[in-house]
Amino acid sequence: MAERLTQTKGFNGFSYLDLADEIGIKNSSIHYHFKAKADLALALVERLHEGHSAVFEDLNKNLDTPQQRLQAVVDYFQTYIQDEKFCMCGMMAAELQSVSPAVRSRLIAYFKDLQIWLTEQFAAMGEPDAQNKALRFVSTAEGSLLLARLENDPKIVGQALKTFIHS
Repeated sequence: MAERLTQTKGFNGFSYLDLADEIGIKNSSIHYHFKAKADLALALVERLHEGHSAVFEDLNKNLDTPQQRLQAVVDYFQTYIQDEKFCMCGMMAAELQSVSPAVRSRLIAYFKDLQIWLTEQFAAMGEPDAQNKALRFVSTAEGSLLLARLENDPKIVGQALKTFIHS
């Protein structure tokens, strides 16, 4: 629930009371597990980072080409818009001034790992500047998510990212 609230309202857009109401538990129960909201933010980013790392491993194992793997990532990003959400780490990065240093550090690690995986995909495609292309992919993905969310049109993400897959 906290992930969904972050993806839809931003991390600063909800309180523990909102979260407790969503889940149907007492506010104190959340405080028992996460003394401060920064602890919750860190747990969310860590869980997402670990989950995405596992997804990337699965994509590497189960899809034959880097183009197929990149398309799977694009398709995944498009589901955010279909579900009226935004990339959680992107949302927290937008609120960087209000997150703890530990969360900031973990967000940096998340985006670096994403770029490393993307660099591997572009290198496998023969891209001479794979690292720069990975940075442009992430930047384009996050920007297209903003526009797609604003216009409620998931196709914007695919349109913006298709040149990375079919180049």
